[in-house]
Amino acid sequence: MKDKEKYSKLKSFHFVCEKNYLLFSQILPNLNEEKVFSFGLPIKNSKLSEVSINLKKVSKFTSEIKVCLAAELSKKIEIEVRLYHEAKMCEVIKFQGFHQSLISIFIGQKKFGFTKDEKYQWNSFLNKFLIICKESGRSLENFIPSRV
Repeated sequence: MKDKEKYSKLKSFHFVCEKNYLLFSQILPNLNEEKVFSFGLPIKNSKLSEVSINLKKVSKFTSEIKVCLAAELSKKIEIEVRLYHEAKMCEVIKFQGFHQSLISIFIGQKKFGFTKDEKYQWNSFLNKFLIICKESGRSLENFIPSRV
């Protein structure tokens, strides 16, 4: 792979990580104060799937967040994320219990179902998920289903 290609891929990866940090700061404006935050996402039959966000402060410069989506129709989704506050970046470190550092030991194009850009795909999925949470998130306490 050429250096220009590597730089381009790294640049797009960093851009997604920066967007994820921004989305987390919009969803959780009191990022340093709240430890547990939950809300609902509407699904087709006007029920809410619960999304819970658990914040764990690691150090002055980093925090870890565990995002869980519990839906009736599918398997529970768990994503663990590390926030780098000075760099204003957010990176997925675990997706469904599989740690990102294990991806590098699999040599080849597709071992165990993973591709070379698996880390990018995890972060891209988180980005799309956070956008949906921001646009469609609902309170769990006083949810009134829509009439549509």
